[in-house]
Amino acid sequence: MSGLEEKDNCSEDATPLSLLSLNKLRISKLERNEKSDDCPERVEVVVPCGHKMPLDYLIAWCKCYLKQAKTKFTCPTFDMEKKEACSAKFSYKELCQFAALPPRIKEVFEERLGALTAAKFCEYKICPGCQSYVERDHKTNLCVHCTICTAAKGRTYEFCWNCRKEWKGQVHTAMCCGNSSCEKIEPSQAKCDSLKLCQPAFKTQKLNTEQIYETKAKSSDRKRLAMIINNVKFRRKDFYRCGSEKDEESMRILLEGLGYHVIILNNLSAEGMKAAFGNFSQCNEHRYSDSTFVVIMSHGGPDGICGIYAEDEEDIFPVEKIFQYLDSENCPGLIGKPKIILIQACRGDKKGYVWVHDSRIPKSNGIKQHREKDFACLRSCTPDTVSNRNGMTGSVFIQILVKIFSGHAHEDDIMELFRKVLYWFENEAEKVECYQMPCLERTTLSKKFYLFPGL
Repeated sequence: MSGLEEKDNCSEDATPLSLLSLNKLRISKLERNEKSDDCPERVEVVVPCGHKMPLDYLIAWCKCYLKQAKTKFTCPTFDMEKKEACSAKFSYKELCQFAALPPRIKEVFEERLGALTAAKFCEYKICPGCQSYVERDHKTNLCVHCTICTAAKGRTYEFCWNCRKEWKGQVHTAMCCGNSSCEKIEPSQAKCDSLKLCQPAFKTQKLNTEQIYETKAKSSDRKRLAMIINNVKFRRKDFYRCGSEKDEESMRILLEGLGYHVIILNNLSAEGMKAAFGNFSQCNEHRYSDSTFVVIMSHGGPDGICGIYAEDEEDIFPVEKIFQYLDSENCPGLIGKPKIILIQACRGDKKGYVWVHDSRIPKSNGIKQHREKDFACLRSCTPDTVSNRNGMTGSVFIQILVKIFSGHAHEDDIMELFRKVLYWFENEAEKVECYQMPCLERTTLSKKFYLFPGL
């Protein structure tokens, strides 16, 4: 494949129009200004409980509920008077009454709600092969036949109702799948086969010999929480971040495998991101957690992360705000706990290489806390440079990071994992013509942070 063909499959997560003149691309004015038909208006809405929030954030929040197979929604706003999340419930019908949803958004909601409603009365699950809903005919048989995959593959395709992998073993009146992991499978690791698990002896050794952050043992009392913000679709169609869905899915699988409940919010404006961080920072789960991950994927520039209205209007979320929302003053539940921030976005329009010659917290017992501590932030590129994304496989940064975490988190602390990511970009990236260098910033970890996957 030629270099030109490689470039055709790669994009840069910078504000697209700033790159048009650099790449000498010819895009008509009509094409550049074409608006997306599923981007909401930039307005605030009032939910039935009286709280206000950006419409894009409300839609993203409700979609997150649908992904979790929930058909009733709740207000995500943190009530400062009650010192807890509002959680007032409302239905899709009520949502349509107080929020002007774009037609395409309505279709997505109604399709998903219809499928969830059908699943309550019928035996439906998503086929691992084609992602369509498949009904189970016999409740005593775990082997389920998918007609769509059978037609597409030209052979009989069946999957296990329990582990949702392609079926192995006997078919008729099958009560047990032939996959070795079927009976032992856990929901958080159902799709994370590549994640190597930590041995208890290793954790004990590190606890006794090194200064490390305390990690809670896996139990019902531990409530790890992570958040992914992935801006895929923008008001302008030519800003579409093709391939970013792959990154979102890869990060979700990794974080769930590490024991985090993951909040996924798509297509937020800068105001939507402010609302998301404001509410996330106050989540009660943090008090019962030992750490958190925040992942942001979008277009970006020197001033910050682009919201979905970028270029048409001023819509930039400063990275500085992330640290403010999660600092000791504003996020008391995470005081003394590692806060890992991963950002996939450009920081300018320069290439990441040059040619060279070979030669808020209440006062308690008078104890003071550092305002900004226990952070580690890894960004996909250095200041003023671009970050690469493949339209088919996702961004190189996220995919390599997931691969390294999956293969080494059982034995390495977070800083060593980050070093391995940087090492890959230093020594391997040239093979795939990916000229960027991730950048570690504002790291204030005072101890080693091990993830101890599986424990």
